[in-house]
Amino acid sequence: MSADCKDETRRHIGRLSQAGGITPFLYADGRARGTSALRVKTATGLEFWVVPDRGMDIYEANFRGSSLCWHSPQGMVHPSYYSSRGLEWLKTFSGGLLTTCGLTMAGTPSIDDGEELGLHGPISTTPAEQLRWSERWEGTDCLFEIAGNVRESSVFGPNMLLERRITTSLKSSALEIEDVVSNEGVRVTPLMMLYHFNFGYPLLTASSQIYAPTKEVHPSDRFSEESVMRWSEFEPAVRDQQERVYFHDMAADKDGWVGIVLANDRDQPQFGIRLSYDASTLPQFAQWKLTGENHFVLGLEPSNCRTLGRKAERERGTLEMLAPGEKRRFRLRFEVLDDVSKLQRAIEELQKPQ
Repeated sequence: MSADCKDETRRHIGRLSQAGGITPFLYADGRARGTSALRVKTATGLEFWVVPDRGMDIYEANFRGSSLCWHSPQGMVHPSYYSSRGLEWLKTFSGGLLTTCGLTMAGTPSIDDGEELGLHGPISTTPAEQLRWSERWEGTDCLFEIAGNVRESSVFGPNMLLERRITTSLKSSALEIEDVVSNEGVRVTPLMMLYHFNFGYPLLTASSQIYAPTKEVHPSDRFSEESVMRWSEFEPAVRDQQERVYFHDMAADKDGWVGIVLANDRDQPQFGIRLSYDASTLPQFAQWKLTGENHFVLGLEPSNCRTLGRKAERERGTLEMLAPGEKRRFRLRFEVLDDVSKLQRAIEELQKPQ
């Protein structure tokens, strides 16, 4: 889009929102009532909803009206319903494109260093502070940016700050996430970050296929081990299906990034997505595979830990610690591959020797 073309577009619309942009709104019904969100729409057909009241996570994501993600049975839930006890996190787990797990705890409940820890930590149900967003023309494109701060803190406990920035543009079919986590407290504190991306129907079907630069796959339990050789494939939804979790050792590219592609059909791939992340601060990767009725979902989860809980991470000697004043930066990119040629190139890149 040239400068002239930009002016031409402006002459034919009453407001940028006709073509794309950021629109704030509030949920008005049920357990979602009062939850604030920001709807982001690009001219390519990508739409996603950022939820500041839930840790700046991303709930709805669709492309040209077709959903890309999985919604849990309870859907959007206001953060006031959150409970940190045991597995009760699941009662407010909305699914959506991204649910962040952390900051000082991710994975299964455990008792670590005398502290009772519930599933996946509180950050995804913590409202953001200092929220800001912008639509800004730069060159031939209009850039969209949403930023906010999310804090995990307590008296005599941690004081961890997550600064999140989500960006896309009018012409884009991708979004980028940059997080900076800082220890603003006075003691060395565990840092556990897991990005729980959730993909669902109609992108995910029994014919879908994952392509990834996997070197080794480690099943999390005996049930997962039974199908470990089929980790990249799917099957029809089955009632009461048990979840399977796999831990991957990934090969990063020359820039230190890892990319994973999910294609809609392994025999005739027409459409898909690519999830990429900076492996220098996200060296672990978990795959959550659940092909159950009502729970047909794939979790692709870049992380700095496994999902077995903080106690297990400490016992393995892999629990990352953040000193007072220290920071970590995490970078991720999500992209829609909306035609056969884009998808095929992305698959071929992953099939080259790393």
